[in-house]
Amino acid sequence: MPYLAILPEIVLTVVILLLTLAAVFSRGADRNGSLMTATILGLSATLLSFAFVPPFPGQLFSGMLTLDGLAYFFRWLFPVVGVLVVLMSREFLEVKKAENPGEFYIILLMAILGMMLMASSGDLITIYLGLELTSISSYVLAGYLREDPKAGEAAIKYFLLGALASGVLLFGMSLFYGLTGTTKLIAISGSLAQLGTPAIALAAMVLVAIGLGFKVAAVPFHMWAPDAYEGAPTPITAFFSVGPKGAAFAALIRVFFLSLSALTWEWTLVFATLALLTMTVGNLAALWQKNIKRMLAYSSVAHAGYIMVGLASGNYRGELAMLLYLLAYVFTNLGIFAVVLALGNREGRDSLEDFTGLSQRSPYLAAALVVFFLSLIGIPFTAGFFGKFLLFGAAVDAGLVWLALLMAVNSAISVGYYYGVVRNMYLVPPKTKGSLAVAGELKLVVTLALVVTLFLGLFFEPVLGQLMAFTRPG
Repeated sequence: MPYLAILPEIVLTVVILLLTLAAVFSRGADRNGSLMTATILGLSATLLSFAFVPPFPGQLFSGMLTLDGLAYFFRWLFPVVGVLVVLMSREFLEVKKAENPGEFYIILLMAILGMMLMASSGDLITIYLGLELTSISSYVLAGYLREDPKAGEAAIKYFLLGALASGVLLFGMSLFYGLTGTTKLIAISGSLAQLGTPAIALAAMVLVAIGLGFKVAAVPFHMWAPDAYEGAPTPITAFFSVGPKGAAFAALIRVFFLSLSALTWEWTLVFATLALLTMTVGNLAALWQKNIKRMLAYSSVAHAGYIMVGLASGNYRGELAMLLYLLAYVFTNLGIFAVVLALGNREGRDSLEDFTGLSQRSPYLAAALVVFFLSLIGIPFTAGFFGKFLLFGAAVDAGLVWLALLMAVNSAISVGYYYGVVRNMYLVPPKTKGSLAVAGELKLVVTLALVVTLFLGLFFEPVLGQLMAFTRPG
């Protein structure tokens, strides 16, 4: 049955509808906690439903969906991201005295549903539908704190630039349809193989790269990221840094590796250039930031550049490296934002100075944050090291030695701004006396992220083997 193959999406849709009813009729002092529990149970049911999904059914609904190893990887990862973000959100919503927490959880689930659709798309139309469901939900989440002027500013900037990027993407997709007469990714690949490289195909390729490049915050399409990350609620900033970004990379892999194989030389050149610009601008801009969320925004831009090295390689090793790096980055970044939330919920600020003396106020959080930063830098025996190692190898295999070397240089540059936080934690005395009270949900997220970050670093080969078995072509 084809509907059994999309059981996780069906379950998540039912959860959204039931949660909407629960949000309307729920009452009581612990309304937020009850809705959070219901949301986590719904996401857990979505994950459990994968046990009933037939393995790799392939093309479904006339090619609109492609349920292969790549789709399974992202469709499993996004609900996990949702669980961690929901856990991070409970105390934040209570501190901000959110009147309708149900809206927050429902819109978050809708964004996750759109991301799952993007990852399993086999057609330009379904990619666009999933993208818009994710984007519109993200715009609303960015401005969720209606009374906060920064949140309103973040939502407006994100919406205006996002609408422009969506228009550019749609224009590129329409050019592909006009040229090939189809929106199916596999059919586009066959048509382009016969047509060669007409100018209109190159124009369409560039427009699609720009549209999706905005979603991953690639330079020079990253202008929205610092303001949106700073103004959005911190749990949503964490979500933006890993969720929609991961879905956009899934779409990039789908479109360019699957559809545009006839233009491989051209698009690898485009992404090599974007990777260089993105990682360099992101790291250099992060050095000057005083706000932790803006610093992490530029860090996220830089890491998008690292991941695009896998696209620039244009080979299977590059695709595999992108998946492993995304897996490592998801847990590492969510762990960092959980620590930021633990401080923000108590101090009410997002300054780097808030981290002064954290090693004395909460030794566990400080030590965990050091491990997360080491992973982002790419120090051995952490998840980030092996992700960067695979990206480096993919670039070398593709003859992009210069890009691999610049990736290493940029990793060295990133030490500067990560060290600034570590110095504040360990070498500057605390401004506030006493230990830091941390919510149990945030401790749980930090612990889970720390375990996964170290596990992926220490048991790299088995994880890589599973990914290879899952995603190997043919």
